[in-house]
Amino acid sequence: MIARVRSAAAIATAAFLLSACSGGTNTTNVVPPNATLLGGPTLPASGNTFAGIGDSLTAGVQSGGLLGVNLPGPLGVNAQVGTIAPAGVQATQEHGFFALLWSQANGTSLASLSNPATSPLPLIGPSGLGGLLAPTTSGFPAQIGTPCAGTQAAANQFGTALQLRLSPGTVPYDVAIPGQTAHEALFMTGAIGDCTIAPGNTPAAIVGLNALVNGESQNFWPILAGFGSGVTQVNAAASLHARYATVWLGSNDLLKIAFSGGAAPVTSPQSMHDDIKAIVQKMQASGSKVAVANLVEVMGAAVFIPQPAYQPTLQAYITAVLVQKGVPAATAAAIATQYSTAYATQETTQTGLGSNGYFTINALFATLAAASAQLGTTPPSAPVAPTLGAGTFVSDAVATEVKQLNTAYNAAIATAASETGAALVDEHAVFVAIQTAGGVPVNPPKCCSLVYRGGFFSLDGVHPSNTGYALIANTFIDAINAAYGAGIPDVNVASVYATDPYAPGNGVSGFDVLRSTR
Repeated sequence: MIARVRSAAAIATAAFLLSACSGGTNTTNVVPPNATLLGGPTLPASGNTFAGIGDSLTAGVQSGGLLGVNLPGPLGVNAQVGTIAPAGVQATQEHGFFALLWSQANGTSLASLSNPATSPLPLIGPSGLGGLLAPTTSGFPAQIGTPCAGTQAAANQFGTALQLRLSPGTVPYDVAIPGQTAHEALFMTGAIGDCTIAPGNTPAAIVGLNALVNGESQNFWPILAGFGSGVTQVNAAASLHARYATVWLGSNDLLKIAFSGGAAPVTSPQSMHDDIKAIVQKMQASGSKVAVANLVEVMGAAVFIPQPAYQPTLQAYITAVLVQKGVPAATAAAIATQYSTAYATQETTQTGLGSNGYFTINALFATLAAASAQLGTTPPSAPVAPTLGAGTFVSDAVATEVKQLNTAYNAAIATAASETGAALVDEHAVFVAIQTAGGVPVNPPKCCSLVYRGGFFSLDGVHPSNTGYALIANTFIDAINAAYGAGIPDVNVASVYATDPYAPGNGVSGFDVLRSTR
């Protein structure tokens, strides 16, 4: 999950505190073999159990949140964005790649994955964890829920966190923790966020630190508390003695650098290799056959818009809004060209971005909101771009650093897989193929490209759509079949696409068909 960093000082303090809590581990409270302490899900007759180790991608986060049950809509009305989730919000966890992998390996249904008594997932009850984004009638997503508000406040305490689960007494097989790095998966033994910190009487650096820590740790206890205190994600997974284990970590190391403007501590490629190798060996020692995935091109995620593509992106969105309001297409295109060019020029000057820099979708939303206000006056106001702050752009130098580390981490992961004999899942190659082709041949040319609302990603631009997760699941399945002769059938991606609320052109999402301009 993206770590939204408020300041460099917060990053530095966070690095110190997180290192302080990542020493030795206590495994005395870990559940015994086969998850008999609290009772796991009904084990499949096939014996094809999987332990899921990873971050938000393995946990099944979509649109910024983790949710194990559908939320009926509508969820209210906001003056700025209109009706929130008129058709409701779909559960996220059951549509993640881990859930699809388990389902395909064992012939289980979506209903089984959604049933707390039979699901291998730590199903989170309404209204989920994280800043879950919901669709609205205006097209702008609206956030529902925050880490320290309502029921989510209980997530930060060992004694209360399990009440957020649909089945507090069930031990999950997907133990992935959104926000964790590979090192944290090995050593982090507890959530360290604090919901009592008040911005009014607390130094800004501490408020920023707490926002960062809460974003990383709020999922820790709701997922792992059932295994006992003092337990790491990896030790919890090893205690399950699953037939197979999936390992997918490292994206957060890159995202933190990107969103902190380069202020976050850098994980060395050697450390990435050492941690991934240690995780794989730990799981192999528990009896699991391991599949370890490399990283997609993080800067290729839809949340990041390349500076050269920013003006055309703004132009397309402004044109669509004007046409929707009844402006003739030719007139709308001319106005959109004028305004998008002005905004892009002003914001590029403001941020100092060159051709290798990136705007984020936060910049896109802020600019579209400005355009809506300025074009809504009579006569229309001149195009004046909003002031862009932290989290709305990534400089050329930082983007280049992230890309270089991305390549180095993948080399480190490949070496770790080779040295341990684990199956290497080449998610990077799949991502590059989509990027190069401008989309995926699923019901062409309707889905799925890597641009925002292009179909591969959900509303946060980072975590995949149902279709995106299905493509990822098949990469894991193919690698596991090739390495271990598992014989798991692939997911029918076209079938998933047909009901995907995030995929354009299927008559369900309401999104127009968008192709990549990267």
